[in-house]
Amino acid sequence: MEVKLVAVAAVISNKQLKKIMKRLLIVLLVVFTAIINAQEKKDSIAVNRTAYKKKVLDNVEVNFLYSNYLQNGSHAAVTGGVGDEKLTDNTPAILINIPLNADAILSVDFGVDFTTSASTDQINPFAVAVTGGGEGDDRDKSGTTSSKSSALLKTSASTGGGDDGPPAHARKHGSLTYTHTSDNRTFSWGVDGAFSSEQGYNSVGAGIQFRKSFNNDNSEINFNSSAYFDKLDLIYPGEFRTSEGLSPSVGFKLLDLNHRNSFSAALSFSQMLNKRMQISFSADIIYQEGLLSTNYQRVYFKDKPIETVNNIELAHDVERLPSTRSKHPFGMRFNYAVSDVIILRTFYRYYSDDWGVSANTYDIQVPLKLSKSFTVYPMYRHHSQQQSTYFAPKSSHKSTETFYTSDYDLSTFSSSQYGVGFTIAPPLGIFKLDTSNAGNPFRFKSFDIRYNYYSRSDGLKANILSLNAQFSF
Repeated sequence: MEVKLVAVAAVISNKQLKKIMKRLLIVLLVVFTAIINAQEKKDSIAVNRTAYKKKVLDNVEVNFLYSNYLQNGSHAAVTGGVGDEKLTDNTPAILINIPLNADAILSVDFGVDFTTSASTDQINPFAVAVTGGGEGDDRDKSGTTSSKSSALLKTSASTGGGDDGPPAHARKHGSLTYTHTSDNRTFSWGVDGAFSSEQGYNSVGAGIQFRKSFNNDNSEINFNSSAYFDKLDLIYPGEFRTSEGLSPSVGFKLLDLNHRNSFSAALSFSQMLNKRMQISFSADIIYQEGLLSTNYQRVYFKDKPIETVNNIELAHDVERLPSTRSKHPFGMRFNYAVSDVIILRTFYRYYSDDWGVSANTYDIQVPLKLSKSFTVYPMYRHHSQQQSTYFAPKSSHKSTETFYTSDYDLSTFSSSQYGVGFTIAPPLGIFKLDTSNAGNPFRFKSFDIRYNYYSRSDGLKANILSLNAQFSF
């Protein structure tokens, strides 16, 4: 009877949470609409920009982006929180902004992540152990590998790999965005669609965005909302596959979800305090439901013995986490122009969710404009996190628990990220080529390169190099 009451309470809680989120979104939209209506008339009287309407974007702009990520650590989630986390990720991408007319822009973004990780072999090490590299025996290694979910890769790599080294894995992703700006340039709206596809994982999404400036463009409100719908292949570690002829741990049950839906809404307000100071605030609501655990990450219990086959430890279960999650980040930015050469940019974010995770993030950049063409910007970022209720190291969970994970991304840790960037952006571009397209020469506008070193208290370390070359024509 007590178990049934707990289950009913959980359902009621989730329904109440969804109702609260829907009501909050309605309130935000009502407030945003009221501000737009109140300010539109004032701005149209104060600033008459329709006599001569400058284009929102004069020429087609193309950004070629590239990042290289190298990671090492010793807490691989694939092998239960213990193991090599070595991983390499290369991400080329292209962003194209196309002016459709004086008021509208179409943005196209496409990229491919090439990830090399030994975790692919460790999802099913039994296939690797018996193959010897044969093409036919490769049938059951794994169908997926680690994927990127934030600035840093969340899923770790593990030891293993055949004679040819760990296999490469590709994730394709892209988006299409349409943005329209009002005649007086104080209001804009946009819609977008996005997709992401990799072996074992497919995602589609859509979003809307609004921007309203007022007070002679000294104040601005932004609102955006998005929804993503993911489909996942249920790929289990090798010891839980009947194809390997092993008997899964007593009590093991297959997962009954293969989807993940994510909904978010974000509201921000920025204000110019004077000619040198600007401040902004942002608040987000993120709600997820579906399979929120990673089905090929292992868990070992402390109240059960660990069996081995061919010196490979058999897991007791896979990671299991609640099917809903609500996240609530809040952020604040403060920028100050110390002089014409030095600018101070600061950012703070507080994060919390209903899995028990809470975190504080501090970020600072100090761009130094050494000339009209050249800027250098050192940066530092510190992050501290309190662990999820469901996290415990390997062989620390009890088999009687309902939810459990040994993924150190959900543990207590602190991290530091140091970096420096360089931007070359002459007023007339780095160089230009006259073409037959009168008035729109091909122009190499700017080039940006930055390097960051990331270090986490649990031993995870990473080197990140990113490039951005911008052209127009």
